[in-house]
Amino acid sequence: MKYLFDTHTYLVKLLSILIILSLLSCELLSKDDPDFADDFFHGPEKFQYDPNKLPVIGKTTEQELLGMYPRPWLRMTFRKPIIKEIMGRKFEMKKIIAYVNYVTAPLPNGGYIGMDYLYFHVFFDNNGIVQQYIVDHKINEKADRNSPWMPGKFSNIYGKKNWKNSELWPESIEDSRCYWAQRRDRKKHRHSEQIQCRYWDPVPVY
Repeated sequence: MKYLFDTHTYLVKLLSILIILSLLSCELLSKDDPDFADDFFHGPEKFQYDPNKLPVIGKTTEQELLGMYPRPWLRMTFRKPIIKEIMGRKFEMKKIIAYVNYVTAPLPNGGYIGMDYLYFHVFFDNNGIVQQYIVDHKINEKADRNSPWMPGKFSNIYGKKNWKNSELWPESIEDSRCYWAQRRDRKKHRHSEQIQCRYWDPVPVY
């Protein structure tokens, strides 16, 4: 009887330890990297663009931009600046703040289709000064899946040297990988810790 009692006690203790470890694991996975506490990726998607309110390259600060447009959709910060060349301007990219606006329309047979998409990406240097911005405006003239996207009237993109159509800015996909490589909580957001970056080695995850 003592043997059975001891076995039961051991199993109860083991189960308790497993539960505690599970709770600790969940707590760690839910923890955001404090070094990037100001960054986010799911802001409002109803940005009201005003062509008369634009940053001045080499002058406008982050706070001045937020004074014009206070509710970004995305903010990404890099520990170390990345050398970029966007639309003929070369600079050190330390931070990106972005805004988006999506307009959709119903399809005759159900569902929705995009009609007017505007992406406004602003790039800052290590001193928090705007170094470049992109207004990528696309419109769909018909609520039809086969209707091609056309440049909108607000687009300021005049050249796409070394810039793929699938990218939001030149090498945006690679830059995004490098962004996550520097975050210890990437497993929480990406559901994977495996990632490569051409600029630096990935940091260990939590």
